Amino acid sequence: MSDIHIDFGVLNRVRSNIEHIGEIMERPGKEMDEVDGASMGVSTLASRMNDFGDEWSYGIEQIRKYSGAAVKTLDKMKKAFEDIDDTLAKEPRKAREQRA
Repeated sequence: MSDIHIDFGVLNRVRSNIEHIGEIMERPGKEMDEVDGASMGVSTLASRMNDFGDEWSYGIEQIRKYSGAAVKTLDKMKKAFEDIDDTLAKEPRKAREQRA
């Protein structure tokens, strides 16, 4: 048994979830943008509703930005682990060839 085990299925699922989180969160943000704070009736509530919609949209955009960076990092990690795995798999064969 090896000291390190990478579950690529889990890694791929995490990557997919992170990649799509911005899209999942975008719909509620668009729906909030469509609500005019003035429809709330009370001016303080209307102002706060408009502010909340703006803050939500900004937050979702930040999540998309950082989730994109996280996806790129996970892709690099996966590639590095695959390269290491390939290299280590070739070592026993090289050793046998050198002995022969």
